[in-house]
Amino acid sequence: MLFLYFISIFYLIKHSLTEQCPSSDLCICSSDLTIITCTNRQLTDEILINLNNQFPKSTIVLNLSSNSLTSINSLTNLNNLQIVDLSYNKISYLPSNLFTKFSQLSSLYISNNLIKTIPKTFNEISNINFDISN
Repeated sequence: MLFLYFISIFYLIKHSLTEQCPSSDLCICSSDLTIITCTNRQLTDEILINLNNQFPKSTIVLNLSSNSLTSINSLTNLNNLQIVDLSYNKISYLPSNLFTKFSQLSSLYISNNLIKTIPKTFNEISNINFDISN
């Protein structure tokens, strides 16, 4: 029993040392690193590519609203992501494999972008809340 306790403590220490909030100039994070807010920071696709490697794997909520993003293809390795806010950007295209990449996704906010067409796969998903108004 004591052995399991030490393994749990070791895991928590290792986990807390390896994951941290991305640059404070660009994002604000909750203390448990599950909520990442990077709003109104003039983020571009190039900056997001670099930031993506800094997002903690524990991220559940990611707010990238009010930036200059044109694509979300660079978002990867966020398997726990449940809520994504991409509203008020310049996104014109949504990848059809979005729900494969983020299997835990429950809410997607993409209003006020340049999206003209929604992939057919979005019509087949009933357990996700969408906000796609313009």
